[in-house]
Amino acid sequence: GERALGMAGAFVGVSDDATAVVWNPAGLVAGGPAGMTIGWNQLQVGKSAGPIRAGARRQRASLTSLGTWPMGVSYGTVDVAEVSRSGAELGVFRLSQVGLTVLQSVMPGLVVGSTMRLMRGGQSSGLVGGPTLGDALSSARDLNVSRHTVFDLDVAAMASSPKLRIGVILKNLRSPQFDRNAETPSPLPRQARVGLALLPTDGVTLAIDVDLNTVDLTGGLRQECAIGGETALGSRLSVRSGLRWSLKGARELTGTVGASLKVRRSLWLDGHYGLARHDEAREGGVALRAGF
Repeated sequence: GERALGMAGAFVGVSDDATAVVWNPAGLVAGGPAGMTIGWNQLQVGKSAGPIRAGARRQRASLTSLGTWPMGVSYGTVDVAEVSRSGAELGVFRLSQVGLTVLQSVMPGLVVGSTMRLMRGGQSSGLVGGPTLGDALSSARDLNVSRHTVFDLDVAAMASSPKLRIGVILKNLRSPQFDRNAETPSPLPRQARVGLALLPTDGVTLAIDVDLNTVDLTGGLRQECAIGGETALGSRLSVRSGLRWSLKGARELTGTVGASLKVRRSLWLDGHYGLARHDEAREGGVALRAGF
């Protein structure tokens, strides 16, 4: 979701478009009767032309989603390649998933939702090769990954008023395991996150998200906090920005910016770019988003 990433991930309380199936399934009710998004993004830690170094990684993701007030469907992929902390091995995680999102109104202003996901993924590793980091990360394509099919789900809630929305989501409830080795940690650990969105006036959104637990994600321990905002500049352009950092582990800042251009009625072109100077991390992506 380029809107979410342009706001540095402060989106659990915002979640008012088709990407809500990922960020907060209950948020589908905050958007129009129907919406759709098709997007792709990438994050890379370390410069491609630089030397191979421990902890460098490249992760790519795509999402196609269709959301309506009663339910949503989605298809997504994730591909991660990371140099081990010793610098000698290259680890790979690949995933494709199909999701079904359902909503239920509890009372006026309170909705709960869940995204149930059928996932097929796997992990593998091999020796690092290539003279540059870019060569090493690209060599991940040659690694064979044995995939397994698992089921997982997220559950979420959204409480809304005209000027304020509060969302909470519990992700990866089953903490699925894709490796036959029981000692290998799940690449999708259980996470809890809460978000608050303020809508002081039409076209302006301010948001903050906080993780409620610490998890061992790719890149180390994380308990993230994110703040972001977006504003409309006329009827055809919206801009946004944000900051995120971890309350545990590496605490350096990542800054993001993003924009949306209305290309025709109910159709937007979204994009975002992010930068973290401390580990030479850069991220970016594009998406088409429709709302009706």
